[in-house]
Amino acid sequence: MEHPIKAILIYFKFLLKELISPLNYFMAFLIGVVINYFQGIGMFSSLVPFVVPIIVQSISKASVKFGNRNLNLLVRLPIEKKDPAFVINTAGNIVVSEGKTKDFFANNNIKNFLDLFENQQVINIKSMINKSCKTKDHISEEWYSPRAEKWYSINMKADEFSNNLLVWLDDVTLRKKLNEILGKVRNFSTQMMLSIDEQLKSTDSYDRLAQFVLDLGYKGIFITSKEKDGNLKGFVYKTLNGQINKSNEIIIAKDSEAPIWKSRRNPSIITDTIKKYNDSEVFYQNNRFDHEVLDFLDFKIENFVNYHEEDISVITFNKHYEVTQCDLTIMEGIVNSAFTINYLVNIINNCK
Repeated sequence: MEHPIKAILIYFKFLLKELISPLNYFMAFLIGVVINYFQGIGMFSSLVPFVVPIIVQSISKASVKFGNRNLNLLVRLPIEKKDPAFVINTAGNIVVSEGKTKDFFANNNIKNFLDLFENQQVINIKSMINKSCKTKDHISEEWYSPRAEKWYSINMKADEFSNNLLVWLDDVTLRKKLNEILGKVRNFSTQMMLSIDEQLKSTDSYDRLAQFVLDLGYKGIFITSKEKDGNLKGFVYKTLNGQINKSNEIIIAKDSEAPIWKSRRNPSIITDTIKKYNDSEVFYQNNRFDHEVLDFLDFKIENFVNYHEEDISVITFNKHYEVTQCDLTIMEGIVNSAFTINYLVNIINNCK
């Protein structure tokens, strides 16, 4: 519940804005002149017809705006939101846009709804506009915008009091990307399962996993298994001249401060990036990478993702783009797949 004193202060803020509004004084001037004239006295003989309208208008307008302040805040949402919201006519021309949407359209020279999709959806867009004009409900589609380089859920609704349509777009790029990569992960897991016999002979499960992760856009990956003595042992992989390159066996002691231990000591998926720090040295002080790993990678680590499943620990380095929640979800799935495949291989070997 809003505090009474705060509400009073907000009301007086609205009132003050109305008291200094030139429009109120202009209207009061016209009203005063008309009243004095029809009373048969000089136009400026009495000040009352001029003063009263100023007070009445200011109080009434302030009261209306105060009462509708939350509704006005809600109306401002399309202006403030990052995803475009605007009005078009039946020809697709943009009639009204404000705030961030207006800036986006101006910067990208977008004047018609078709421009946003670079005429790739001409037939579908015209069909959607026609369909919107024939229904009271809003309709939606999902299309890719080359101009914005994003996937959008397009929502459109006709206005019964005009010949225009309200359009609002929701950025669904992350969901689209997640679905695409999850499809790749499922396919990878299936192929790994179907080739277990082959992997038993070549013992290259980790090599295949590393290749898959590097293809997702990471620059390096370190895959380890936890040994009986508590240490981690594994290999670092990177791409060199278009080919996967594998390090010699590297052991990370159980008392090491290397970041590959972080998800075990704080049970969760861990990520960090140098962009979070004003001083890059603080990033390296907080993340003491093993010197053998650094020597093999031979590049400056700027971000990483670390996760583990049972005895397998994985840390990836330097995703080409910003690490997102999508990447963390993918990493959990990948590591889980690695554990499953490794577990099955061990079972088969023990049964021989």
